[in-house]
Amino acid sequence: MGRKFSNWIARSLREPSDYQQLSDIICNNRSFTSQTELQYGDHGLSAAFAHIEKALREGKRIALYADYDVDGTMSCVSWIWFLESIGYKNYVHYIPDRFKEGYGVNLKAVQHLVNNEGADLIITMDTGITANREASWCKEHGVVFICTDHHKVQAELMPDCTILNPKFHPDPMYQELCGCGITFVLLRKLGKVFDPPPELWVDLLAITSMATICDVVPLNGVNHKLVQQGIKALLSSRRTVLQRLLHAATISTNAFDERDVGFRLGPRINAVGRLDHADKIVSAFIGNDTGPLIKFMEICNEKRKSLQQDIVAQATAMAEQYCEDSVLFLGHKDWHQGVVGIAASKIAESFWKPTWLFCKGNNGCKGSARSIPGFDVTDAMAANAKLFSKFGGHQAAGGYAFDQSNETQLRVALNKHAAARRASNHKLWLSSIQYDCQLPLKLATPTLSDRLSPLRPFGHGFEEPVFRIDAMVEDIQFYRDKQTGEPRHTAVLIANAKGQPQKITFFNEVYKDLCPSQTASFLVTASKQVWRNRVSLRLTGMDWQ
Repeated sequence: MGRKFSNWIARSLREPSDYQQLSDIICNNRSFTSQTELQYGDHGLSAAFAHIEKALREGKRIALYADYDVDGTMSCVSWIWFLESIGYKNYVHYIPDRFKEGYGVNLKAVQHLVNNEGADLIITMDTGITANREASWCKEHGVVFICTDHHKVQAELMPDCTILNPKFHPDPMYQELCGCGITFVLLRKLGKVFDPPPELWVDLLAITSMATICDVVPLNGVNHKLVQQGIKALLSSRRTVLQRLLHAATISTNAFDERDVGFRLGPRINAVGRLDHADKIVSAFIGNDTGPLIKFMEICNEKRKSLQQDIVAQATAMAEQYCEDSVLFLGHKDWHQGVVGIAASKIAESFWKPTWLFCKGNNGCKGSARSIPGFDVTDAMAANAKLFSKFGGHQAAGGYAFDQSNETQLRVALNKHAAARRASNHKLWLSSIQYDCQLPLKLATPTLSDRLSPLRPFGHGFEEPVFRIDAMVEDIQFYRDKQTGEPRHTAVLIANAKGQPQKITFFNEVYKDLCPSQTASFLVTASKQVWRNRVSLRLTGMDWQ
């Protein structure tokens, strides 16, 4: 039993003797169909294309309505870059205020776009699949409403309008596109008619890959190919804002991969929408003076980290009071509405339970849900829809709002739903981690990262390889928090097969019970590290025993 995970499960009992055997084991452990080319076809595109082409040719006023996370804002930016590239100026964009308007399309905003902005056509991005009320209002007032979204369809809330959602695609491979992914597909079709400059597609592919990674959609063959090409596009793009964003995140282009997007670029973008108004992200990507706004991203991200630590600490203390079998449904009046989602991820991982964290406000409660493998949080909310004023999402995550008077009833209802799921899977609450195989120390060299590179990108649905290493602990070091001086990360030094020191780093974990001269087993991921032009192997610890 490890320190974090109750069960370590080997996906292969075979121990490789060379890198080729290791690659074979990794590929055999994954059910993955690669794509040589991406062909979405015309599935669901025709109606949306016809409306938009007509509007563009007739100079109609187009309103772009996008969600406030990376997926939504990058979809909005994609549209603006496309329209500007073909010289089309008669458009307006709208990003809702997370705190005043909440998740999803809202009627007041739609009425504003029509009555005050003169919109003839509204296109939603990464939102809208439950906007039946808003779509009906547009239909009554002669406004074309086009919903481009990728979230789970709720039949009773599905809008009566033109819908472009990859969930309706006949090929399951394409059903997992994110919001920006389906925007990219639509713009590619429009591009065949309006012929924007070729370099636009490099830029759009770059931000589509960012959205795909940050929205944590499954990296099946389609999304894997999108991200693989998109990361190359991100490095080759000449768009100033992308170059400055990479520079601000101090990312080495020599070792740039999907983790840099997920852990360094994405959080900077998302932090603005979590703490301020996400429209500033769109401004940074479409404006000429990007410097101050990129600096603002950094400021927001640092503040987000601090707020997240506080919420996680408080939620942890509250969760420890819950009985072992219950889900975690926790709220506090001082929790920041824009940060509870990522805090919920930490709590769900720590306690290995579906987690709902919410902020209690005068106008009700708003929050985010995060799940564990095998439990669908959006299905759990759908089963109790009458107790929520609004909810949406997918299997692993969701957003919601409810009246505070329903708090106790919701807690009971969600626990009842979870109990039924556990009855059919008694190990649902038991934390587990799968690893690919035992890794001999002789293979723990920089060559290992080179052999893994062709398989990248890794992510949800195409997980990064995890290896088990048994080794003697040579030394323990702690990296300290710059502000508090307290230990924050643990570095374990082991010796490789040649007796040379090799570091295993546990980020945001402090293990003071690890001691030199003891033999331990470690679960690690492997990647390339470049420092001052020196290439080495980086081992990141997942767990130890």
